[in-house]
Amino acid sequence: MDDGTTLAMAEVRVDAPARSRPLVVDLDHSLVRTDTLHECLVTLAFRYPRRVPTVARALGQGRAAFKRAAMLHAGLDCEALPLDPAVVEAIARRRASGGEVHLVTAADQLIADGVAAATGLFDSATGSDGTANLKAEAKAEALARSFPNGFDYVGDSLADVPVWRRADVALLAGDRRGVARRLAHERIVPELLPRRSVRARDWVKALRLHQWSKNLLVLAPIVLSHEFLAPALLLQAIAAFVLFGVVASATYLINDLADLSADRRHPSKRYRALAAGLIPLATAVPLAAGLLSAGLIGGWLLAPAFGATLSCYAALTLLYSFRLKREPLVDVAAIAALFTLRVVAGMVVIGHPVSLWLATFTATLFLSLALAKRSAELVQAARSGRPVHGRGYLPGDEPLTLALGVAAGVVSVLVMVMYMSVDAMPSGLYALDGALYVIPAVLCLWVMRVWLLAHRGALDDDPVIFALRDRVSWWHAGAVAGLWLVAVGGRVA
Repeated sequence: MDDGTTLAMAEVRVDAPARSRPLVVDLDHSLVRTDTLHECLVTLAFRYPRRVPTVARALGQGRAAFKRAAMLHAGLDCEALPLDPAVVEAIARRRASGGEVHLVTAADQLIADGVAAATGLFDSATGSDGTANLKAEAKAEALARSFPNGFDYVGDSLADVPVWRRADVALLAGDRRGVARRLAHERIVPELLPRRSVRARDWVKALRLHQWSKNLLVLAPIVLSHEFLAPALLLQAIAAFVLFGVVASATYLINDLADLSADRRHPSKRYRALAAGLIPLATAVPLAAGLLSAGLIGGWLLAPAFGATLSCYAALTLLYSFRLKREPLVDVAAIAALFTLRVVAGMVVIGHPVSLWLATFTATLFLSLALAKRSAELVQAARSGRPVHGRGYLPGDEPLTLALGVAAGVVSVLVMVMYMSVDAMPSGLYALDGALYVIPAVLCLWVMRVWLLAHRGALDDDPVIFALRDRVSWWHAGAVAGLWLVAVGGRVA
């Protein structure tokens, strides 16, 4: 199982008699930095939406029956759940001293058994049986019967207070100040097992604020039309950029929710805030819904045509998260379409007709880059001998992605030439339009370099983010900008 990011370990100091007492450990937000019921419900919503009514009906039979139904119909990848290192350290110390360790949780028995089998840390595992919910007083009474000679208990919430009242030693997992105050009121002094709390940079990464750079494509039409000095149009374009960012952040959260299990098995994605359990699912779900709603409403208020385009973007992104990302080749086509919609949105928000050549160029270029990302992943998977989790690709598909991606890149260069010949040059916006013809050559060199790195397995997960960090890519971008300025020759409205 994955223990997520490295945290400071708390040294559990207990006297000699305590070492012989059994240590009882709670599961949700204690041993694992997540809520297993919420995990099941998220999996149910994204993977098995048709089963939601069946699980919802089980709620009428009680919370324990609801938990059992959620587990049976959604399942849970117990091997990939994010463990709390401080709790694992406390367990290791107790086992090293010869004490027994037991997992006792309000989560369903099937989950308790799965976690116990995956970790190998426990002498027994007990959970809710589908009839009785093993929580609070019910758990306290059960533990008092099972361990009449005393026990120590690791918990995290106010629901654990009745258990701590009967425990010999209370161990508090995480930075739960409200729980600590309640324990102080109960005159219980807990051993603290510290946990790194969520930070501002975790939210920045979860919302992918750095990915807003991709939404600069929304501003491309106003730049290419030379109307960026018109205040009203510029404000509309900037508002469109922000709204696209808000919706994109919401969809990134939704994508992470849909791909939790696969991300936790990925060598780098397992450190994402949601996958690592730093941000609770109970916070992420309503936040994603709120951002999505606010962005779409703002889009329709800005301009109906832009709102429709933004809605298409959101719908395609959700379809990608739910289904298309697991369909080989369809997934990269969807990614290319999402980038194209950004450019189309930039056209409609300033009232310009859609340029089919510009849209086609965007689609083919980003199809090539999406295939480069998949190709790099397949190269790395083949070298490490690991499967590509959550995708429909096999390591042997790398030659196909290479061929298709290079072809799409070449086509994008040719389409750019056609765009310049058919749309840009006849517009009369360029004084030295011959300089435009050098831009496709620069683009071709950059695309070839991206594919060389992808073939070597040296390309980062996302080619767009790679380009923003790559010095050579900046030189290419500078050359393109310089050639465009030469072509403009001072003709800006």
